[in-house]
Amino acid sequence: MKNFQKIIKKIAKENGTTPEQVLAEMQKVIDEAYGHRTGEADPLWNKMAPDGQKPTPEAFVAQLHRILGKENIP
Repeated sequence: MKNFQKIIKKIAKENGTTPEQVLAEMQKVIDEAYGHRTGEADPLWNKMAPDGQKPTPEAFVAQLHRILGKENIP
């Protein structure tokens, strides 16, 4: 997503931190959720990480955007 870095910079500025810290916190949450997968969450994680690897924040947001976009198409 081409605006991802702009959005991260805006979030960082609004929260008095750095873009790097925002990305690190996002990755921390993704890692925590990925590490505590349950059977109920596996179908969603299979969509979010089709290659079986923990996604980066940018990959996570991009994949979520794709998934939500498909679900909203009539």
